[in-house]
Amino acid sequence: MQIFRHFSSKNPDWPIDRLNKSSLLFWHELMKVALSIAGSDSGAGAGIQADLKTFSALGVYGCTAITALTAQNTKKVAEIHEVPAGIVEAQVTSIMTDLPPAAIKVGMVYSREIIGAITKSLKHARAPIVLDPILAAGTGAKLLRDDALDLFVSRLIPLATLVTPNRMEAEKLSGVRIRSEGDGVEAAKKLRALGAKNVIVKGGHFGKKTVTDILLLDNSSKVTEITNPRVVDIKESHGSGCNFSAAATAYLARGLALEEACRLANEYVHDAIKNAVTVGKGLPVTNPLSAIYKDAMRHRVLAELQAAVDRLVSLEGFYRLVPETQTNFAYALPDASSHSEVAAVRGRIARAGNAAVQVSRVEFGASRHMASAVLAYMSIRPSTRAVANIRLDPAILAAFRSLFEVSSYDRSKEPQDVKRKEGSTISWGTKAALSKNPEAEVIYHEGDVGKEPMITVFGRNPAEVVYKIEQVLKIC
Repeated sequence: MQIFRHFSSKNPDWPIDRLNKSSLLFWHELMKVALSIAGSDSGAGAGIQADLKTFSALGVYGCTAITALTAQNTKKVAEIHEVPAGIVEAQVTSIMTDLPPAAIKVGMVYSREIIGAITKSLKHARAPIVLDPILAAGTGAKLLRDDALDLFVSRLIPLATLVTPNRMEAEKLSGVRIRSEGDGVEAAKKLRALGAKNVIVKGGHFGKKTVTDILLLDNSSKVTEITNPRVVDIKESHGSGCNFSAAATAYLARGLALEEACRLANEYVHDAIKNAVTVGKGLPVTNPLSAIYKDAMRHRVLAELQAAVDRLVSLEGFYRLVPETQTNFAYALPDASSHSEVAAVRGRIARAGNAAVQVSRVEFGASRHMASAVLAYMSIRPSTRAVANIRLDPAILAAFRSLFEVSSYDRSKEPQDVKRKEGSTISWGTKAALSKNPEAEVIYHEGDVGKEPMITVFGRNPAEVVYKIEQVLKIC
């Protein structure tokens, strides 16, 4: 019900008491259900845990049927406890009778008995089934018993709407030795001949500069290639296969066509690998929630910066601090490494008579100069992510000195190699000032030929920057 209260608070013309039963049904139907039948990974990088993270990240409600409990971490699988086949079947039946899934993923099945239970449970399923052939863990442990492989091929592959093997899994299932993308196509054709409606052979283990997934669609000789640049910093990650198949399942649950579901799953996993996290001593773990975190942080940065700009321009007398080149106000994402990850005011903050005016909206990449300043500061003190520039005046500088730690740099001493590189001065100057006083919250320079003297005020967030400027205005 919270979502409706939020909607009502943002839309006063549609109060909560007007959300009748049909309205609630409409909102309920927006949430699709996806079912994952797979093993549990105690390290939470793969298996059921990874699937649920992916389902949630992509806006579907995740249900589970656990086939095995594994004691594993980023280095190895220590133990496997098989769930009784009857319990696996009961889990699937419980979901199918009450929360009918819009798509189903099958991951680790482990044994002949469990394969039999899954086959029986899904025999009459109408939802698309994504089969991820979990034969072994990334750390090497077998996750499908040798005596179950034939049953896996004969029972589960014909049930599948989409089979998602990596190179090694495709080789094992098809009998085709894969050394090129052409071999991958041949393996996909063999798997389709075994009964799979659609096959995608993932290209993460081909060892090239690019990663190409090979998709062979039902009743078509057309081969679709989905290519991304390889994430060179990460040779292998834990959970990427589970994330891909779960993402494809989620997109199918949301009603997307299969080819589009595979394309979007590819993009999703590429981002998850690019933002993999090191949480243990073994393989890095793909991060299926990185996109949500990024979007949330970008929204938060923009909202906090806009609120601070509103406060700043409303301060009595602030217009007196606006320099000839105008003021800008920047706020970086927590892990920002480029100008595009720093938000600022497009067109800056200008003086208009006895007032300061925000010229345009706040957005990412709007100020290269202020972004350079805050990125340089963050390279030394990462928690300080906001900065604003104001004019240099002896009285203003004296007020800052009385309240905060201050440092400076001399632009005339800037090395020639730095000066020749466009946009490098502010970064060099900020670091030079911090080398003199690592605690400096305010940094200034007295200008150079054609360059206006300036004060830059830093803070952990935009509100802190505004607070510092406000304190100075009280005594100036």
